Amino acid sequence: KIVVLTNVIDQPKTYLENNILVVRCWQRNHLSLFPTLIQQIVRFRQIKNILFEFEFAAYGEITSTGLTIPFLGLLRLFGKRVTSVIHQAVPNLKNLSLHAGLNAKPLATKLLNKLLKTFYLALIGLSNSVITLEKSLADNLNQMYPSTKITAIPHGLYLQKPVNQQAAKKRLNLNPADYHVLSFGYLSHYKGSDIAVAAFKNSLQINGREAKLILAGGESPTQGQKPHYQGFYKKLYQLIDNKPNVIHTGFVPDSRIATYFSAADLVIFPYRTLMSASGPLSLAIAYNKPFIVSTSLELYSPHSFVPKASDLRKSIITTLKSRKIQKQLHQVTAKLRKARNFDLQGETYLNLIKGQGPNAKLDLWPKTSPNSDIAP
Repeated sequence: KIVVLTNVIDQPKTYLENNILVVRCWQRNHLSLFPTLIQQIVRFRQIKNILFEFEFAAYGEITSTGLTIPFLGLLRLFGKRVTSVIHQAVPNLKNLSLHAGLNAKPLATKLLNKLLKTFYLALIGLSNSVITLEKSLADNLNQMYPSTKITAIPHGLYLQKPVNQQAAKKRLNLNPADYHVLSFGYLSHYKGSDIAVAAFKNSLQINGREAKLILAGGESPTQGQKPHYQGFYKKLYQLIDNKPNVIHTGFVPDSRIATYFSAADLVIFPYRTLMSASGPLSLAIAYNKPFIVSTSLELYSPHSFVPKASDLRKSIITTLKSRKIQKQLHQVTAKLRKARNFDLQGETYLNLIKGQGPNAKLDLWPKTSPNSDIAP
């Protein structure tokens, strides 16, 4: 009863996975992308409910992103009920200027901000229901266009059981006598990857033990070839160079994720801004690890730091020295594990997709009062 239309990896293919029909049919940034999707939707014409996942650059650059709007319009003309999951809600690109390569381009930033708001209006207007994966993202959308369509369902996860920490450290050739602080995910400016490295510029001793950073991640797949990103990446490598306290892994395959999280004594999130729901944050919660966040994510923890290297360094020291703080962080993680469990979220998703949730009534263009309640 579920068909997933997803991107091609090596070649187009169709197969069953857990009784879900997976059709790998479209290619990012390709002229055939939306014609192919329309062809498949016509092929499965009996299906009326569409869950549309939207993330900037997921389908391609500006042209491909813009074409999502007429695509949604066609879905509505076909009589489909569309639930859009919006992964990013950015009301202003100013805080992302370096990440987007817009620094020193105020006029371009101003124009893109207007286009962005128009894009969100169309995306919300052509959707029967809208889901964001964090309450703050729903708030951002409601600030631009208040609508009863918008519901926040926390970024879901499947609970994971960490392997033995000492065994994980041994598997990764890490010194079990050291503390290991993990920063996980694609390296980028908005995530503060450079802040994490700079915090470990000098040796860090805590309780007589050496603390080391595991920088687990490689180039962004969507930003990697852009000149401004290459400039950031080059400077980041210069920061990492000859730093014995920094272990840079490069891209981490799925098969190694459990090992890295299990080995970590602490997970850090030095984000400069919250652009979208953090997948690495959900992984830290799934693996039941204590974590600290910058003030951009302070809603998720009572212990936060200003996204600067000096403040991050102080926060790491304070956290690893205090058993009381570590206990509090474990309590935070335990609470979030319940709220984000996919097994508890499934019914909420299904009700929204079928039009039986709080957003069942269609208001074609956003006009009504905000609804930013977090779904259970």
